[in-house]
Amino acid sequence: MDMLKKLYSNPLPSSRTGAFYNTFPYPTKISPEAIAVYIACATDPGATVLDAFAGSGSTGIAALLCEHPTERMKTIAEELGISPRWGRRNAVLYDIGTYASFAAKTMLNGLRSKEYDRVIADFAVKAAESAGNMYAAQDPSGRTGSIRYMIWSEVLVCPECGEEITYFEHGTSRNPVNFKDSIICPCCKKEFSVDKMPFAKEQVYDRILQKNIVQKKRIPVWVYGTTNGENWDRPANEEDTNRINRIYEQYDADVIPQEIQWGELHRAGYHFGITHLHHFYTVRNYAVMKKLWGLADTYPDKERDAIKLLLLSYNAAHATLMTRVVAKKNARDFVLTSAQSGVLYISKLPVEKNILLGLKRKVKNFSQAYALLEKCTGNVYVNNVSSSKMREADNSIDFIFTDPPFGDFIPYAEVNQINELWLQNVTDRQEEMIISPSQGKDIAAYKDMLAMVFREMYRVLKPAGRISLVFHAAKAKIWEAFREAIEEADLQIEYTNILDKSQATFKQVVSEGSVKGDSLFLLKKKGTVPGFVNTDREILEQIMIRNCSDQAFDKWRCYSAYVNNCMQHGAVMTMDAKQIYDFYDTYKGGNDGC
Repeated sequence: MDMLKKLYSNPLPSSRTGAFYNTFPYPTKISPEAIAVYIACATDPGATVLDAFAGSGSTGIAALLCEHPTERMKTIAEELGISPRWGRRNAVLYDIGTYASFAAKTMLNGLRSKEYDRVIADFAVKAAESAGNMYAAQDPSGRTGSIRYMIWSEVLVCPECGEEITYFEHGTSRNPVNFKDSIICPCCKKEFSVDKMPFAKEQVYDRILQKNIVQKKRIPVWVYGTTNGENWDRPANEEDTNRINRIYEQYDADVIPQEIQWGELHRAGYHFGITHLHHFYTVRNYAVMKKLWGLADTYPDKERDAIKLLLLSYNAAHATLMTRVVAKKNARDFVLTSAQSGVLYISKLPVEKNILLGLKRKVKNFSQAYALLEKCTGNVYVNNVSSSKMREADNSIDFIFTDPPFGDFIPYAEVNQINELWLQNVTDRQEEMIISPSQGKDIAAYKDMLAMVFREMYRVLKPAGRISLVFHAAKAKIWEAFREAIEEADLQIEYTNILDKSQATFKQVVSEGSVKGDSLFLLKKKGTVPGFVNTDREILEQIMIRNCSDQAFDKWRCYSAYVNNCMQHGAVMTMDAKQIYDFYDTYKGGNDGC
């Protein structure tokens, strides 16, 4: 217990160094190496660790790494001044996400690094033979090269004269790069806000759905390629369009359509016409993914799954229309970037990447991850079912490390279907713990589902065991649901801390009233609950008095401290993050001594 106290007096490390953050496609909050250090301090060798919301298996990986700590793990322990008890651990993982569970099972399937390298090398040769010519393109000198990526552009319509206007040509500029707020129609010469210009539509024959559909009109506008190692770029031309049309004519009409299940993320604008999985891709990239997926099926089970995980780790972020370009200050050209995490956003300038080139960049990270695990002897059991009915016996788990879904923060099932539809096994949303109008789940339903899992965690946890739990929310009602679920499960908070994440999610960056950093809680089975009569407002004022002169104590840390103190002392939370930020600004402005 002294070691746990010491751990919770230090911020939990969140370093993104090492192979794991580049390997695991499912969102992770803390590096597996950092989790491993905590597990090795909180448990003895031979212990069993459980994660009730396991994602792609970071906790299971961490449990295995306790047996053979990496140099990064040793450094973390040294920086914190702690002495972990290294040795073999076992883990039990639960997650309803089919893609997340597939990723965990695949990384834990015992494939050795050299086997992985051999299989991927063989796959790469066959993939190039099968699909490489699809990315062929002529360079500016007329030589045959290969596309690295291609920018597509949305076509807009002039509200005055109806002229079709290519956004890339009239709404952007290069050298320096700029995205314009308004466009002057080249026909009627009138100026309009880009946001108020309707998009052009076109009717096309969908060879997979075998019917005519209406979709948003997008055209290829700029090509970036390479010839004999020399990079080049040029405007898209007629031959580029003809090659795409030839690929489309070869589409397999027997492909079973995969329908998108829309929820909170659907937008009538940029999702217009997108009803099925193949609509998220250019014609070429869907054809390439289909070829590569079929090629993976020709390998034995373990090797097949490793190839498919490689494909899926690249797919949603880089292979779809959600890939995009951005403008950086004083940049001469557009900067290529991946899809935004946690959403299904398609910009006005989607990008078609060369999938074969992109996969090469991910292979090394997977190989390194397999190499780190191949000496580990612990057992990890992955359960692709709800953790509301765990299979473990009473009082059988030594330690629980988990992070529950954060209310209405990210609809993971809706996001992950871009990968799960390739697996032909999507997450059962009836089991998804979320606040979702489209699923008919309100705050009360979310709290009840959370409490059900917490009660199971209580049941399987040994009497002296502990639960290390990460949570994030910006709304008081979600924190209250979280607190009530803990109380209903007869658990109590022993210690709290704040995790300063080194990389925020998209929503944490752009949302008004967002919260930077997650709260950490150490829970135990309920004993004597300390009395506390202060209101949350009084707690907030005490926090400000204690930290007012601390220059590092900003409004975001103030909110996290408010949440942690209220949770630990049982005070009802009535203020959302934005209200705390306003209080902070007012308090700092009215106290000259701060």
